[in-house]
Amino acid sequence: MLLYVPPSINVIARIVAIFFFLYSLSKSFYTARMMRFGVRAHDLGSFDTPEALAAAVRTFGEHLPVQLAVAKSFPSSGPLDEAFALRIREAFDRQHVSIAVLGCYINPIHPDPAERERQLKRFEEHLVLAPILGAPMVGTETGSVRPDCSYHPDTAEPKHLETLYSSLDRLVEYAVKVGSVVAVEAVAKQNTICSIERMARLAERFDTPRLKIIYDPVNLIPWIGIPEADGSFRARPSLEAQRAFTDSALDAFGLRIAALHVKDFVLDEHGFKIGNLPALEGVFDWPALLADLRSRKISVPALLENANPATLESTLSTFYSL
Repeated sequence: MLLYVPPSINVIARIVAIFFFLYSLSKSFYTARMMRFGVRAHDLGSFDTPEALAAAVRTFGEHLPVQLAVAKSFPSSGPLDEAFALRIREAFDRQHVSIAVLGCYINPIHPDPAERERQLKRFEEHLVLAPILGAPMVGTETGSVRPDCSYHPDTAEPKHLETLYSSLDRLVEYAVKVGSVVAVEAVAKQNTICSIERMARLAERFDTPRLKIIYDPVNLIPWIGIPEADGSFRARPSLEAQRAFTDSALDAFGLRIAALHVKDFVLDEHGFKIGNLPALEGVFDWPALLADLRSRKISVPALLENANPATLESTLSTFYSL
């Protein structure tokens, strides 16, 4: 980038112009490198128009990244089409709101082949519309033998993993064709990709920039918690145990992470994970993970889940101070 200052401007004005140029350049560099925190749009409620949603997001800051699931944010809008995508993009641009992830959470191993085909086609439609919306990726989880993606003991069987791979082969090929990106998210025990090891193998099999990972560390925590070095499970895991757990994920697929989901968990009285708490309301050590991400130079949109609009401003402020 070059700065042109006309020679007619006096020396002091030239110095001032150069100072502000260097300041803005350094600020842009810093902003590009730091993690940006945002929200799932539907955690702010449902809206009748894109303009209303954009205005609501803007109250929490400029250039706030969101994960947008159109059907959840605009339940009365009908299917997403090009005209509605353009309207969303224009409304968001006016309010300086960016879409980090376009959500299209399907069941890519749906047990009914006809329904699976309908869902895959809907995902492909989102891949086409993502560039129009300015969304860098379209996100989904990896499915279950149960149609609603809840737990089923057969979901981890190899044949269902092959069905997932077949679905992703198709979606990634289509993403290449339309210039978009498929982003996948793991869920412990419940989904086909249910562990760090399975996600690592998926990333190795799909060695392409057209497939990225949405890293939700709480989703990946086993249902009975984070194991300690001695095999025990504490209500509040030790920092060493959490670091070992998150380091194993970042070592395995850290360079493929394109977005981060931010929430919290506790173990209930029976020792099972409750994993849908707002961030900082459970026992997960977010400062430790964020420090690790910074040390690895992983800077991606960090999207708060289950956020309370009444406390969102202070939560965002807290995260930016960590």
